Amino acid sequence: MSSKHITAQDLMDTTSIFWRNGYLDIHHINTGRGVATFMIMPDGTKMVIDLGDMDDSNRTNSLPLTITAAYPNNSKNSGEWVIDYINQAIPPTLNPVLDYVLLTHFHSDHFGLIRSGLKKSENGNYYLSGLTQLGESFKIKNWIDRNYPDYNYPYNLKTVNGKTNNSLINLLNFVQFQKTNRGMIPASLEVGKSTQITLQYAPQQFPQFKIIGVKRNGTIWTGNESETRDHFTIDSVLNTDARYSENPLSLALKISYGKFDYFTGGDNTGLQGYGLPNWVDVETPMAKAVGKVEVTTLDHHGNRDGTNEFFLKTLQPKAVVEQTWCSDHPGQEVMHRLLSDHLYSDEKNVFATNIQEATKQTLGFWFTRGYKSMFGHVIVRVLPGGDKFYVLIAETENEKIVIKRSFGPYFSE
Repeated sequence: MSSKHITAQDLMDTTSIFWRNGYLDIHHINTGRGVATFMIMPDGTKMVIDLGDMDDSNRTNSLPLTITAAYPNNSKNSGEWVIDYINQAIPPTLNPVLDYVLLTHFHSDHFGLIRSGLKKSENGNYYLSGLTQLGESFKIKNWIDRNYPDYNYPYNLKTVNGKTNNSLINLLNFVQFQKTNRGMIPASLEVGKSTQITLQYAPQQFPQFKIIGVKRNGTIWTGNESETRDHFTIDSVLNTDARYSENPLSLALKISYGKFDYFTGGDNTGLQGYGLPNWVDVETPMAKAVGKVEVTTLDHHGNRDGTNEFFLKTLQPKAVVEQTWCSDHPGQEVMHRLLSDHLYSDEKNVFATNIQEATKQTLGFWFTRGYKSMFGHVIVRVLPGGDKFYVLIAETENEKIVIKRSFGPYFSE
């Protein structure tokens, strides 16, 4: 932002982490250990989308790939750091309750990992990791995932590819406890509906705000009112060994505020060709429904199996957020597509939460110069009405969230 154009209002909008009435603040939190997004909607309704947790054993198990170091450090787990972050982002005028927690899919970098040394909840029969940690500090009113209450798509999810899924069993113990003892209301995402995730405090003040469920499992919104279609079936997901990939089952959302639109899609995939079945590409039908947006997160952390050409050409985002934690985030092909004017020629502003030095050195200057920022918490702040937004980059210093840079304003179309 050029200094000669900075006004007192600009400073108010770009220098404080605090939400103000009418803002839509979307915080993509850098923990180094998976995905975590915290959102405060225009009337103060609050939602968390995913909160992953991993440990250093992943470094060994993933070799030669490497995961990022815990951020800001390993004195707390990622759930505890996110709790600290949320407490700083919520102004004193708001009730610190989480109106919605949404889990896009059942991978540990999105909800938490069971491992040695974890603390057990003092309340329920579950250990504290990622989203289960969150419930120790905040009341959660609504829980949304891709398969409540059966957890059987494409088969009994308490086992995964033939092994007991201890992390998921722990999570389901948490969901049951919160439902039974704290009044949390769990549900599956309703695709094609804008009536499930709604403003809770002053919806009449912001009639131009809505959140629509784009995808759950193989069911995808068509973009035509509440119409949906099934892109694939359970039988097609399972391979000959009765194994499956969790990623293309992820949830997806479109958030609209006036002219501003935002898409986020978990680990959904869009890879085409290479002998893969056509159903693996869920990005193409999602993109047809979603249309043009101002901001998108990159599906599957920017891995090379997502963000296909049709997806980018259709969404044409002004700003892109990569929620990264591994040395192969993002795929080189994805950056070629992102930076190419062949797909769309409008401005491109790419922001990542944590690009590793090894990745920068491998891919080189042509790659790094394509970014506005490669490290930090990425905050999308949409101003009242949705016509204008900023992207703010923050870091954690001495356990305080400090805004370091601001980009914009960008204007919604």
